[in-house]
Amino acid sequence: MLKHFRNYASAGLIGSLIGLVTFPLLTRNLSVDAYGWLGLVSVTVTVFIGIGKLGMQTAMLRFFGEARAQGERQLADLMGTMAGATLLLAGASLVLWLLYTAFVVPLLPDGQTAVPLFYVAAALVPIKVVFSIASSVLKADQRSGVLGTLTIIEKALKLSFIVLIVTALGVSSEKVMASTVVVELITLLLVLYLGRQYLRDAQPHLSRSKMKPLIAFGLPAMTAELITVLLETGDRYVVQAYLGSVELGHYSAAVNICLYLEFVLILSLQSAIVPHYVKLFEERGREATLAFLNTTLRYYFAVALGIFAVFSATAPVLLILLAGERYEPGVVVIIWFAAGFVALGSVSIAAAGIYIDKRTRALVRWGAVAFVVNITLNVLLVPVFGLIAAGISTFVALSIQCLGVYREGYRTLPVAPPLATVGVCLIAALAALLAATSVQQGYGLGDLFAVGTVSTLTYVVVLLTLSGQLRSDFIGYLRGRLGAA
Repeated sequence: MLKHFRNYASAGLIGSLIGLVTFPLLTRNLSVDAYGWLGLVSVTVTVFIGIGKLGMQTAMLRFFGEARAQGERQLADLMGTMAGATLLLAGASLVLWLLYTAFVVPLLPDGQTAVPLFYVAAALVPIKVVFSIASSVLKADQRSGVLGTLTIIEKALKLSFIVLIVTALGVSSEKVMASTVVVELITLLLVLYLGRQYLRDAQPHLSRSKMKPLIAFGLPAMTAELITVLLETGDRYVVQAYLGSVELGHYSAAVNICLYLEFVLILSLQSAIVPHYVKLFEERGREATLAFLNTTLRYYFAVALGIFAVFSATAPVLLILLAGERYEPGVVVIIWFAAGFVALGSVSIAAAGIYIDKRTRALVRWGAVAFVVNITLNVLLVPVFGLIAAGISTFVALSIQCLGVYREGYRTLPVAPPLATVGVCLIAALAALLAATSVQQGYGLGDLFAVGTVSTLTYVVVLLTLSGQLRSDFIGYLRGRLGAA
């Protein structure tokens, strides 16, 4: 599992570093409101992709191993059913996007100016639907190295196209979106080529008997994913409606910095761990799986809260350094999003019982609660308190979602919450944030280095001083590495 997590996280980290080069090219060459609209279109695309997939990519993660164990014929039948469903879903998602662009977008505040951008993004929706389902085959087969390499290639291509646009073609949000469409199409062709062995004997078709269990599992998962996406999208519409396009740009830049944390930490962990513990449960049973999850959750919080402290200290400096001081109003939301993402990352471990039992309706239930809480708090608080209210609202909603999902998963696999470890890690994280504040003088490169170094060292020293168990584990790890060397 660590190998696959390393592959996904390494690709995510490299991709994020490439993205950090792309970030200032966009924020410094587009107007703040144009950047805000570009971000709003991007997250709206994510919503339509979530609807368009119908949860088929999640169903693939659960049913791929089962079909392969039954023989090549069963696997080919599953692939054919998936291929037929994917083509149908891609077409339907494109139609929905075009209808939304024609009839809904013009009704938004200043929406008429964004209609051309939405039309350019139309091709992105079916491409990403097919890509997500096709790449889930490689993910189910635990080909993390291949997927990691593909992620890096995609980010590098996006950077190359952005540089071309900025230096030669003249920058605009429509041109940036068009380049994204081209890159995503190239990436889709690559993943289809890499997965050709699974599609060789597959004949696209729609079998009712085969589709029924896939939809029964995938539809609740799709709803849960969609609600999660809406949870991260709805607040942008509220900010745009109450505070305007410029404040939306400030907010989008800060949230986009935080999304690198989600990409490296949460998505990498989920991609690696879910196929692993499903396989572990099938092969070795409940007790072995529970022992693995308890240990993993303890280590997760020890690492994740350290990342939270360092990220919360450095991300505001990084945002201003890359995007410029005109985006400074958005930094107030960073710490709240970082905290929410760290909490959300624990769900794939603590709520393993939901995935193993195929009770994805629980994800829908608590995702819906979180969405309602988030939108309600945003509508009530953003007009009064501004951007910081949007960040706090998201944190509160994500925390409620995590607690609810954990409670549901506990019924099958009672993963023990490592309260003592969390308490010690929180103390170390607060100490790291305070230490970082004392050394920061401004938003320069030297400040970024000083804040990052001080917060990291403070967290590690305080954590290992307060926790004998983690100190012992860390020393054992070092001895093992030195012995292997």
